[in-house]
Parts: sequence; C-alpha cells; structure tokens
Amino acid sequence: MEWSFEIVRVHRYHNRGDFIFARLMEGDPDFQVMEGAVLAGIPIYPYVEMPRKLDENGNPRLDIFVFRPLSLEWLPADYFVEGQQVKLVSQD
Repeated sequence: MEWSFEIVRVHRYHNRGDFIFARLMEGDPDFQVMEGAVLAGIPIYPYVEMPRKLDENGNPRLDIFVFRPLSLEWLPADYFVEGQQVKLVSQD
C-alpha cells in the first residue's frame, strides 16, 4: 500500500527523536502503520492508532498524521522539509 503526504512540520524532541507531521494528499485516510513501513525511505514506528495534531479548538485534525522514525538518531536537518512531497509505503 502507498499514500502521498506533504510535510507540514518536523519537530525534534531532545530525548525522543524526530516527529514528522504530514498532511495526507492521496490515499485512504483510514490506515494503520504496520511494522516495516517506510516514509521517504526511512523506517517508521508502527502505530495501531495514529496520533493526531489538534486544531485550535482541541479537535483532532483528520488530515494530519504524525510519524516517528524507528531510529532515535536524528536525521539530517534537511531530510524532511516543510512542503516536501513524500510517500508512505506499508505492507498489507
């Protein structure tokens, strides 16, 4: 399976690694990130239920997803940038 996303933000937590916020551009929004999934070639943490960004009223944004690379080593600062188009690839 494959989905297209646009990167909207990359946040670095000092002790938890990178978190990538991305807006779904193409593909079914009802999916699970399974073990072995990659975002732009980077293995990401598998989620049964995706964490969601909240809007200004505290409601979940259903078009924004949060991904976390499996490795806690930080990626190069320019690996994911705002506006970048990326693919999420996951096994069925």
